Amino acid sequence: MPAEYQSALDSAKSYSDIFHMSKAGLFDQLTSEYGDGFSAEAAQYAVDNLDVDWKQNALMNAASYNESMPMSYRGLYDQLVSGYGEQFTDNEAQYAVDNLDADWNKNALESAKSYQDLMDMSSSEIYEQLVSEYGEKYTADQAQYAIDHLDG
Repeated sequence: MPAEYQSALDSAKSYSDIFHMSKAGLFDQLTSEYGDGFSAEAAQYAVDNLDVDWKQNALMNAASYNESMPMSYRGLYDQLVSGYGEQFTDNEAQYAVDNLDADWNKNALESAKSYQDLMDMSSSEIYEQLVSEYGEKYTADQAQYAIDHLDG
């Protein structure tokens, strides 16, 4: 095996262990001129030969998002599959959001509080933002829970 392939594999393992990246995300990181700069062949070898559970990486990635910022089920799924986000497959992202121990009502409430505190929005405006396809993508029940539990 060429030394570049082994180096790419070692680098891929480190990224996967630390950042729980997707296969596509790892490939991009390994080949990026701003990343590791490996050849496409070496990067492909690395992601194809990395011993990793991609669904588990998606779940760990989802858990990290859930700890750092409130997101809806659909918003988190979209982040995980986005070409501008984490680039997990649909199947991997679905596994992650389905198996994440998240309190979606609590997340909706945290999002609502943020809108209330930072943007001085009315309850009806917050509700619309929470359920919007272009906003947070919470369910109507989750958004209503948040509105019902907002202080003030």
